[in-house]
Amino acid sequence: MNKTLKLILTVLALCLVFVAQRYLSTPAIPTTDEEGSPASESLLLQEEDEEAFSLPKGKDADKGTILVEHEGFTLLFDTRTMCPLWVAWELTADETRGKVTRQGVDFKADESVPEQYQVEMWDYNGGQFGRGHMCPAGDMKWSQKAMQDCHYMTNICPQNAELNKVWWEHLERACRQWARQDGAVQIVCGPVFSDNPKRFGKKHKVAVPKGFYKVVLSLKEGREKALGFYYTNDDAPQPMEDAVRSVDEIERLTGIDFFSSLPDELENRVEAMTDLRAWD
Repeated sequence: MNKTLKLILTVLALCLVFVAQRYLSTPAIPTTDEEGSPASESLLLQEEDEEAFSLPKGKDADKGTILVEHEGFTLLFDTRTMCPLWVAWELTADETRGKVTRQGVDFKADESVPEQYQVEMWDYNGGQFGRGHMCPAGDMKWSQKAMQDCHYMTNICPQNAELNKVWWEHLERACRQWARQDGAVQIVCGPVFSDNPKRFGKKHKVAVPKGFYKVVLSLKEGREKALGFYYTNDDAPQPMEDAVRSVDEIERLTGIDFFSSLPDELENRVEAMTDLRAWD
């Protein structure tokens, strides 16, 4: 065997040894999820999401309430008032661009709760209050099922028509704009009742709220912020700047803890905010 051939064989042998050592010392490649992303990364993102967004907590969570999960939102239904105690969802920028319409979609009883609490759309017939969405149809245009689910009566409260069509809708539109600006927002809203609320209904006696709250959280890096709102359930003019409250104020009003999964320093800072201009 000549020297040149021996040299070539030696180099090949060394290359094979190097490749084998590197392969054996390399950690196993993570499996991928259905989207093609590494499973370890998917799990990490899931854990981050769970830390960033938690369902509200409150003193009434175990008193005649039923937790209901629907496409795109979760609510805690209060069997004493026949209204949700709160409704919570995340709205992303992409979801605000959905094309699903309300055509052919109507209000319906929610079979997720026992029959005696299944408020019907006709329970509101003849009353002076309309069917007010808590999680709005305008936020659920990204999915036909989400659009249908937001018309369950567990997501509905008796709401003054002027408030529903003007001032409350102004806030809903603003939330969609904020989601587009910041990439996503987290929203919780619901009714506030007096000690002895008025009731109406053909079969199920639904309590009429004295007002409504909404809290909004953005976790855009470097611009983390939150804001609360409170509207009275009447036809008085209520521009958004007059309805502004801190999340801390809404928590004291409702007895609900909204963003408890946030680190304490961040939670304390954003829940004290009252500057609407920070959302421009």
